[in-house]
Amino acid sequence: MGLHSLVMINKFLLAGLVALGLWSGGVSAVSAQAVHQEFQELVKGEVIEIVSESPFEVTGTETVVMVQEIRVLLKEGKRAGEVVRMESDAISLRVGDEVFVNRLVAIDGVEHFSVRELERRGPLALLVLLFAGLVIWLSGWQGVRALSSLAVSFGTILFLLVPAIVNGYPPILSSILIAGLVLSINLFFTHGFKPRVVAAFLGTFGAVIFAGILAWTWTTWMRFTGLVDDISVYLNLSTVGTIDLPSLLLGGIIIGLLGVLDDVSITQSSVVQELKRANSSFGFVDLYQRALKVGRDHVGSLVNTLAFAYAGTALPLLILFSFSTSPLFVIVNQEIIAAEIVRIMVGSIGLVMAVPLTTALAAWYFKNHTPSDKDVYHDHHHGHDHDDDDHHHHDHDDDHDHQVDRRHKN
Repeated sequence: MGLHSLVMINKFLLAGLVALGLWSGGVSAVSAQAVHQEFQELVKGEVIEIVSESPFEVTGTETVVMVQEIRVLLKEGKRAGEVVRMESDAISLRVGDEVFVNRLVAIDGVEHFSVRELERRGPLALLVLLFAGLVIWLSGWQGVRALSSLAVSFGTILFLLVPAIVNGYPPILSSILIAGLVLSINLFFTHGFKPRVVAAFLGTFGAVIFAGILAWTWTTWMRFTGLVDDISVYLNLSTVGTIDLPSLLLGGIIIGLLGVLDDVSITQSSVVQELKRANSSFGFVDLYQRALKVGRDHVGSLVNTLAFAYAGTALPLLILFSFSTSPLFVIVNQEIIAAEIVRIMVGSIGLVMAVPLTTALAAWYFKNHTPSDKDVYHDHHHGHDHDDDDHHHHDHDDDHDHQVDRRHKN
């Protein structure tokens, strides 16, 4: 009995992966024809009683789980207002908890109920509001623009990239094109249409294309199947194998690059702009070499950030493989590990390539264009306007830099 609900959950996932639209108010009853022509819906309910709790040892293992028998008041669907009994062994529940319940009606008419998920949208919304509030508090109007571009970018991925892949468009090409659109939204909407932002966009998009070619070469060479986790398996079953999973893996690598590339490219363009403003005599070589010194330090820290981000995501997997008796060189050969290594390496290479590309483009433009105070001040938004004292302070720094430069030349 204790494993019954786990079996049913897997059955539900294989049947259709329904109920992805848990966004607003009441979650409407979602019905679908599953693989075995069973009726299924996902509804909201409230735990009104914990009838019993008992430990259960999973057959064939020494793992012990706590099985709860609960009574749940259904708030939606055809059985709304009724109280049903079910078991839960995946989540420790308490009276008053709001849950999402899977209701499955088999071909013979027998109903099965199981707890799908705990209601978590309230805490998630609070965390998002906290994040948005802190960004706006620190950055003011610039923060509002950044958050807006972030929302539009996610919408672009959700409503353009996902439907394109589902409708059979090549995932790798779709991901590169959507990546370009997302980059343009993030950079131009957040920072404005400025020369340094154009340089950042071109350098970043060039790095994305380079990383895409690199990822395609290696995943093809290594003959990845794309079936690296349960989600990929369920997706393959749900779409009857119509989605190119190896290409989808490539698309994920490209989209995962965007945030870090955005950061490093706009920084490099800004460094080149400030160097030219500090010394208008700097040509292409001076601007490129000096800005690249900053870029090297930036890349060093960001490569670590990228690697640790992937390692943190794969931490449960790393712990699982630590119990394996296979040698390390055999473990890394498995696709689930090899794919993550390719993801880290391609991402890091794309990051490294973005620095010289963006720096060269920015240096090529600014070698003949000295940014004015108006361009600089209107480019840098920190949630407040620069006052006259700041303006005089920057003028004083410029005079000092020019004096030092003249003494150096003498």
